[in-house]
Amino acid sequence: MTKEMTISITELKAEKAKLEGDRATLGERVVALNAERDKSQQQLIMIAGAIQAINSLIEKHDSDIVELGSDLSDEKHGPGPDEDK
Repeated sequence: MTKEMTISITELKAEKAKLEGDRATLGERVVALNAERDKSQQQLIMIAGAIQAINSLIEKHDSDIVELGSDLSDEKHGPGPDEDK
């Protein structure tokens, strides 16, 4: 009733070859994923720089708008030709 299980050297070598192939495939995948990660990190850095530049422009123009608004409210001359007297 006992069934003896045996495995041949040929079967072991075949399994080893399969595992080595799997390892090589996974190693290539890891390299590709690392390259993609590096690319994504560089894109994040570039986007952060663009956001910072835009924020600087917004702040500069927001202060210009505030200055213009305060200048307009402090008019010392009479109404213009298109304004009521």
